[in-house]
Amino acid sequence: MITTIAENSPMQIHRTLPKGVDRDAVLAQIRAAKSAHMRWRSYAQAIISGVEIEENKVPVRHTDCTFGKWYYGEGQKLLGHLDAYQAIATPHKVLHAIYERIYQTIHKEEKKGLSRLWHKESPQARKVQAREHLDELIGASETLLKTLDILEQEIRNAEG
Repeated sequence: MITTIAENSPMQIHRTLPKGVDRDAVLAQIRAAKSAHMRWRSYAQAIISGVEIEENKVPVRHTDCTFGKWYYGEGQKLLGHLDAYQAIATPHKVLHAIYERIYQTIHKEEKKGLSRLWHKESPQARKVQAREHLDELIGASETLLKTLDILEQEIRNAEG
């Protein structure tokens, strides 16, 4: 028997939701994950602007934020087989890498000894440096949100 490519195409195979998975519940999880990400981003922006925010609200590691916990936990179990789901990992990691640079800039320790005479950086100067990365952070966040939109659309169109 000859099988055509269309019958076994990855899109055909990967567009199926696991049996018993409630599409509306999955979509609700994705929307909740998006909201968690947007909340994280608003906290990150507030920190960059100089607002005092508890550090636990803006985890640096991509596996520690609320979105990351969903993505590597329940999301992985339900949707890990989908290409659109897998495409989220990279933009999410990039986002946190950018935030880590911002975090390190804001929380740099003051130079010690003679080096502080030549490399003196005020907390205000560090905040200005951190703000330079804000557009990059927002861009990465928008990429992540667009990737989540693609996942939502794939779930809406999935067989299941």
